[in-house]
Amino acid sequence: MSTSSFESPYVSLDLLACLHSGQKPPFHVFNDVVMPEFRNYLSKKKKSLPAQEMDAEDKSSSSDPRVIIEGIQKDLNYIKKACCNLKDWEDLVNKNIRKLILQGLDDAFKERTGEINFIQDNLNSTQKVVSELKNQICSVQQPSSVSLDSESFKRFSTQPSSVSLDSESFKRFSLSQLLAQLPDVNLNNVIAERYRSNTLNFIEVVYNGLDVIKKLCLLCFSVFPENAIIKKKVLVHWWVGEGFIDSLNGGEETAESTGNKFINEFIRKGIIEPVHKKRRPKSDNCKMHPSIRHAVIELSRRAGFVDFTSKGNPTADFSYCRRACLVKTEEGSSLRDLTYGFSLEKKDIYTLFNVSESHLYFRLDWFSKMRYVKVLQLGRWSSSAKQLVEVEDPEFLQGLKKMKHLRYFSLRGISRITELPNSICKLSNLRILNLNGCDNLEKLPDGIGSLTKLTHLDMSECYLISHMPKGLDLLSELQVLKGFVIGNPRAKGLYCGLADLAKLKHLRKLSIHVDTETPRDKKPEVEEELSSLQQFRKLKSLSVAWSRIYNASTSTKETTMQRLKSTKKTTMQRLKSMKETTMQRLKCGVESMRTNAINLAGSQSQPAALDKLGLQYFHGPKMPDWLQPLNLKSLKKLYIRGGELSDLGNQSWTVERLQFKFLSELKMDWQELQALFPKLTYVETVSCPKLSSFPCDKNGVWVSPAADTKQAIIPLYSGI
Repeated sequence: MSTSSFESPYVSLDLLACLHSGQKPPFHVFNDVVMPEFRNYLSKKKKSLPAQEMDAEDKSSSSDPRVIIEGIQKDLNYIKKACCNLKDWEDLVNKNIRKLILQGLDDAFKERTGEINFIQDNLNSTQKVVSELKNQICSVQQPSSVSLDSESFKRFSTQPSSVSLDSESFKRFSLSQLLAQLPDVNLNNVIAERYRSNTLNFIEVVYNGLDVIKKLCLLCFSVFPENAIIKKKVLVHWWVGEGFIDSLNGGEETAESTGNKFINEFIRKGIIEPVHKKRRPKSDNCKMHPSIRHAVIELSRRAGFVDFTSKGNPTADFSYCRRACLVKTEEGSSLRDLTYGFSLEKKDIYTLFNVSESHLYFRLDWFSKMRYVKVLQLGRWSSSAKQLVEVEDPEFLQGLKKMKHLRYFSLRGISRITELPNSICKLSNLRILNLNGCDNLEKLPDGIGSLTKLTHLDMSECYLISHMPKGLDLLSELQVLKGFVIGNPRAKGLYCGLADLAKLKHLRKLSIHVDTETPRDKKPEVEEELSSLQQFRKLKSLSVAWSRIYNASTSTKETTMQRLKSTKKTTMQRLKSMKETTMQRLKCGVESMRTNAINLAGSQSQPAALDKLGLQYFHGPKMPDWLQPLNLKSLKKLYIRGGELSDLGNQSWTVERLQFKFLSELKMDWQELQALFPKLTYVETVSCPKLSSFPCDKNGVWVSPAADTKQAIIPLYSGI
């Protein structure tokens, strides 16, 4: 039985297993292990060749095994020198490294006796692989220390040559001769162009293998800045807005699940990569390599998806495409170009995406002309709070009433918007409304119930909103609701309570903000309201946070006076909205009553089977009583942050992923935790001083060996 010529078991077994599993071999293994072994192997083979009498002609023959081996050794010497600067090029040369190792392990590196012809065939094949590998490694960027006017360059460039560029002798020898005479010449421009060309070719192959919808989804990546960390949710919401995928319930498939399938396919094909926080098994973010981004920009430009500058920045020019981007660069503001520079019809714009503009100003007459717009991403898309956005004057929002095709509207993180105009209630096709982080927003329009196709509403971190409008319970397609407020109890019937949402049959994700300033005599009413959660039969994810809600109406004297002056106007608008809401209730009253009756009848026997539960700043030593009736038998993720919790009870949990943060009173050792949570695969702790003997790393993370191994062996890229 033949054995590998490699004496190292790591090379013969582990490395071979790594290659067959589809993973990339680490470069240091190639440089420090494979190359020395390969050079040693060639030396032994050269010595083992039978001695032959050779004349001068035979010594120069390209078919002689000794000549071939010497040529390979010379190439390997050059590769050894070039590898000193080879860091960022691992992906570029990985294909041929893989080919070399596989061929060596499966063929040439095996100890065998054979005829000279068989050995020569293997040498010819090996020489081809090494030559290709050398040509790629020659592309490594090297600092230039030789001027093009130097004597060495002049001597080389003036030498006559009769060798054809296509000849075999040129392919075999001229590159090494050139580099030998010009070892320090900077080939950056040629290298960069070749690298971009290779990357573009790779991406084109992947791109052409996608269907039309996935091609369009991929092109969306082109507008984000280089090395940007992109939240998957932002991409999915954009795709919903464009109509590439839909969020309306056509079955069990959600927009998020469909979008994640697309993103995972892009990851498998090596176009993007996930960005993991700590060692968390699931990633909510992704990024694209700069070279791949440049290739996608080129594809986007060819397809007329978005216009770009020569530096690769998206522009607001929609003269030949339907998408405009707001980007603030050194050259100036694209917002100015958009509103004053282009005379084309604004109705041609399908998407307006704010990439990096921090100050928004739109003329009402201009803004209202975008009648066919589908996506308005005006707020910040980045998860970083450093991206600040504010409006000069929110009056332009009055123009929303004419945008009947708008599906995705984001004001995320925009300052100086105190309220939304009632015109937003005219957006009959709106699917997603993102108001997250609008820190000056004080109220929602009373007629919001007219948005009958709305599936996602995010009001989280809007700390001035003190109550929910009554029409909220009319959003029959609502799937995700974030930032629902339970404040100081008010007169029933005037505002939307938590129990009113129980009839929303598609609601699967809910986050609640409970006001901690509620008077003590009113707290039983708050507990009663939270107890209505057992009526939510489709809920999968629940998050409840306790903190103070600031009453904006009493924050300053100036604000109060302004409210007094506009009382009459506000009252008339509210009466009008209440009239519209009443008509809506009359139209769907019978259906709503029937749905509510069914839900209430089955709520006790079939409460929501939660998959994820989050509690923030809960004021109590034990888990809240209203959790007891809920179905927690399927709970997989439990996140508890802040508060006074000190006792998790004696109930055994099915939780697999657990997160404890800022729990100063929770006292427990690792064995006690495992007894309560026997199925744990991931634990993360931050600032919990009374937790003891936890086998967490320096980041406070523990991952079960099985889960850690599974995550480690999954390659990020598996090629096309």
